[in-house]
Amino acid sequence: MRILVDVLGGDNAPKAVLEGAVAALQKEADLELVLVGPQKEIESTLDKGQIDRKRVEIIHSEIAVTNEDHPSLFIKQKPDSTLALCFDALRKRDDIDGMVSAGPTGALLTGTVLRIGRLPGVGRPALLATLPTRQGGFVRLLDAGANMDCKSEYLVQFAFMADSYLRMLGVESPRIATLSVGQEEGKGNEVVKETYEALKKTSLNFIGNIEGDHVLRGEADIVVCDGFAGNIFLKSLEEGAYFISDLFKAALYRNIFTKLGALLQLKGLKKVKEPFNHAKKACAPLLGAKKLVLKCHGKSEAETFEATILEGYCLAKLGLQEKIAEAISSINTKEKPE
Repeated sequence: MRILVDVLGGDNAPKAVLEGAVAALQKEADLELVLVGPQKEIESTLDKGQIDRKRVEIIHSEIAVTNEDHPSLFIKQKPDSTLALCFDALRKRDDIDGMVSAGPTGALLTGTVLRIGRLPGVGRPALLATLPTRQGGFVRLLDAGANMDCKSEYLVQFAFMADSYLRMLGVESPRIATLSVGQEEGKGNEVVKETYEALKKTSLNFIGNIEGDHVLRGEADIVVCDGFAGNIFLKSLEEGAYFISDLFKAALYRNIFTKLGALLQLKGLKKVKEPFNHAKKACAPLLGAKKLVLKCHGKSEAETFEATILEGYCLAKLGLQEKIAEAISSINTKEKPE
């Protein structure tokens, strides 16, 4: 398996990206990488990690795509940037199985649609986000921000794509819900109502609507929504978590007595953070593209890049794109048994 890596994508590039790449290479003996970034820094990191150079191809570039670049114009304006070169290689080369980047989401989505294209029958590719639940597991949210306006047929496709993804990860019958303003049937806007009715007729394990305050309770494995609602939900949740964390820290460090109490509870406090640490390592696959594209958070550290590269390796090996293509083609033929 050969995976492309955008070395200059993200706030902590290139150091965190390269450290993660080296760690991934050390984990999987048959993994090969195409690293797109500054050659000298790449070579130096590979030497320190004692990586066999035959397993790594380097495409030199010192130009990064940033949030200031226009998502639709960066390929023309920065054709020699790491992200543009990644898309060029992924589109042209059959020996490359997927791509990893922590670059700007808009640029990554636009580049995927314009340069890579969609799988047959897919209306819109969508970003899948992973969140921790109260039960210690995870829930996947799709779409996490790729598509602001969606038809119900797109949301149905999102459900089928996420179902294929989770089944590959070992979840036998993923529970699928639609994000809405109420759990009862008939709640939500017209798109949600239409999606509800359509999903009821499929062979998927559709459990109905779910409200935002129930998403992290572990009641569903997949929550389907448009990218507008999904992105607002994610960012509100993220800021809420930071806010509570800051309040908690302020309380713990208020005086010498609270600091002493924090030291005594250090082990327990670390345990509280575990679900969030696992979710932090998760990437956001762009489901529905012709080739595998994995998005890392812009603030990702080395361990996240390592986990994402290894997930790309695993998904490519298991044939995720083929599984999604099969699922999409079957939407009109699969019906729930009487």
